[in-house]
Amino acid sequence: MAALPPQPPGSLPPQPPGVSPPGGPPPGGPPQGPYSPGGAYAGQMPQQYVSQPMPQPVVVKVHKRTAFLTLAQFIIIVFAIARILLGVLAAGLGVLFLTAGLSRIQSLPGYDQAARQLGNGVVNVLAAFLFAVAAYWLISGVIDLILGIIVGRPSNVARWIIIVLDVISLLYVIDLLTRGIGGAFTLIPLVFLIGKAIVLYALLLDPPTRRNFAGTSR
Repeated sequence: MAALPPQPPGSLPPQPPGVSPPGGPPPGGPPQGPYSPGGAYAGQMPQQYVSQPMPQPVVVKVHKRTAFLTLAQFIIIVFAIARILLGVLAAGLGVLFLTAGLSRIQSLPGYDQAARQLGNGVVNVLAAFLFAVAAYWLISGVIDLILGIIVGRPSNVARWIIIVLDVISLLYVIDLLTRGIGGAFTLIPLVFLIGKAIVLYALLLDPPTRRNFAGTSR
């Protein structure tokens, strides 16, 4: 440690470095933060409350099966199965015409007249006609069967597709009935007409069924 320089008489001895002289500023508290209005410092200000958005209520759709919806599904599925069976029958007849040959078909009523009009290719023409009918019945039957199953979930898409198809079918059946088809052939379109009318009422007009599709059943 270096020697201190000589001091004049009557002066205080020098203080070593790092020691504050006596009579310095009194020790104080920690430094204060910036002052804010109202006499409170920044560290004493209350935290501002931020409002949280209220959760929105979840709307739950209520579906309840109705009697008319069940009846409509039953009618649609039965008619679809009938179409599929008719398609299979027509396809079987077409295969029979192609495999049995001319000898077995000559005994069918009306063959001679058809042979005179169409020539020797009458078998192929009849088979092609039956295959076309079979394709129509099979495709329409499968579509109706799928729609009849899906509509009970319930499905509004299937519902409106069925309504459009049934309106077209009703117009066609009414046209057939106005032509005066008699005998047993009148009964089949009449049953079909009644069934389609019930399906249309159930899917389009029945109030409980409409609420079921809208999801507001009580």
